[in-house]
Amino acid sequence: MKLTFEELMSILQEQKKIYSELLELSRQKQENLIKGDIAALEAITGQEEGLVFQVGKLEEKRKDCFNCLAEQYGLERELTLQELLSQVPEQYRSELEKIHEDFAVLLTALEKFNQENTNLIEQSLRFVNFSVDVIGQQSKPLYNADQEVKVERLTNLVDKKV
Repeated sequence: MKLTFEELMSILQEQKKIYSELLELSRQKQENLIKGDIAALEAITGQEEGLVFQVGKLEEKRKDCFNCLAEQYGLERELTLQELLSQVPEQYRSELEKIHEDFAVLLTALEKFNQENTNLIEQSLRFVNFSVDVIGQQSKPLYNADQEVKVERLTNLVDKKV
């Protein structure tokens, strides 16, 4: 049992570390969204994908560990850390409570940055769409052989929206 709680704390600490890295990448992403640095955004996205993959593997380990603890204490299999805290021996409780609080802060901050980044991306997309529409509505006069003025739309300039 002691090994299981230590293993759980180790898994949660590793997850917390990765979520902290994701939070930092979200901050960097926001800066690069504002700057319009596409190359940096691509690099950040690649790093995020790797971290998300690592978190997924750790999440499977955490679930297995939680299920093991649930069996030992006769609890439901899909329990949360908050539900587990009441069953944890005193020697592990304070550290697990600290991890729980840290996760709450991290996930709240990550959610905030992700929402702000989503808003920045949507704003940029609206600007691009507006620009494409304005360019697509431009007209230019053309003269034919009979000296008549003919207005041709510049729809061939931008055939499709980005």
